[in-house]
Amino acid sequence: MKDAIQQVRLRRFWGAAIFSLGTLWGLANLVYFPVAALTSIVGSSWLEVCIILAGGLLTFAASVLAFYHRRIASRFLLAGGIFLLLLAGGGQVIFPLSTRGIPNLLLLFLSGMVAISLGLFGAITDRKGWPSLRDLP
Repeated sequence: MKDAIQQVRLRRFWGAAIFSLGTLWGLANLVYFPVAALTSIVGSSWLEVCIILAGGLLTFAASVLAFYHRRIASRFLLAGGIFLLLLAGGGQVIFPLSTRGIPNLLLLFLSGMVAISLGLFGAITDRKGWPSLRDLP
């Protein structure tokens, strides 16, 4: 019995830890990374900054939502992450050479991949029946 309670607590801890990191990543995308992309030496296009901001807003809001409704949050993260990757790839096709520098390309790629990774984690843990991330009375 004690092992089952510890297993539930451990699953709740890891779920909360992962989505808390997602919240921090989204907050960094909303505050720090757009400023860094605009003020870097090579500069960025407005499309890149919008993609980074959208990725931050998506990751932040859906990670907070995951504490209440993990299934809905994981679907938003998966769909939004795929859309962001398509938008970043489409932006490179429409505006070739608009992204300058490896850090800017990395931020564009990570804005979608972090959302997809969090969405996959949420979908898998929801399907496996992990407990809610909130302590219910």
